Amino acid sequence: MGVLVLLALLFGLRRGEALGLMWSSFDADARTLRVTHAVKRIKNRSPNATTRTRIVISELKTKRSRRTLCLTPELIEVIRRHRSAHHQERLQAGESWTEHGLMFPTSFGNPSDPDTFSHLFSRLARKAGLGHWHPHELRHSGASLMLAQGTPLHVVSEVLRHASIAITKDVYGHLLEGERRAATEAISTALLGKQSPVAPNDKEDTG
Repeated sequence: MGVLVLLALLFGLRRGEALGLMWSSFDADARTLRVTHAVKRIKNRSPNATTRTRIVISELKTKRSRRTLCLTPELIEVIRRHRSAHHQERLQAGESWTEHGLMFPTSFGNPSDPDTFSHLFSRLARKAGLGHWHPHELRHSGASLMLAQGTPLHVVSEVLRHASIAITKDVYGHLLEGERRAATEAISTALLGKQSPVAPNDKEDTG
């Protein structure tokens, strides 16, 4: 789960998008990973269904939903190690394995249940002393980290695939107060110069 959580955090992925990442979308040479599918639970409308819902892999239909993630050499190495472990798991499953091409399937190759992932993640968060966290918190945390590192708001909006930058500003605008203050101070210094603080002994004698 570690690599799954890492990618969701770094790129602000929704849980279905993270679970739907495909090996065919990973290009180590180009240092990219494309987001093209999502795993989700839907109503089971089959007349012979024995369960009310079922888990499916769906292709992301809108151009805005599909995107290409840029990977660092360190991330590529992490994904390669995960692929080796994934290959070993597939060998252990043998004929019980069902291939779907997913990077983060179950131990038998099937798409992972998003709700199960949420429960496991929440349990790990509580053990880590973070309280009750939902995987969507990773998306918020990733955006907050990007802004804290000075990533422009429009870039964060693009990474999160918000419909408009206004949405990103409404959700994360409060995190930009420090940047706005720094910008004002920089302009003030350029136009007015930097004033030295007045020492207590330098105060004008009014006695």
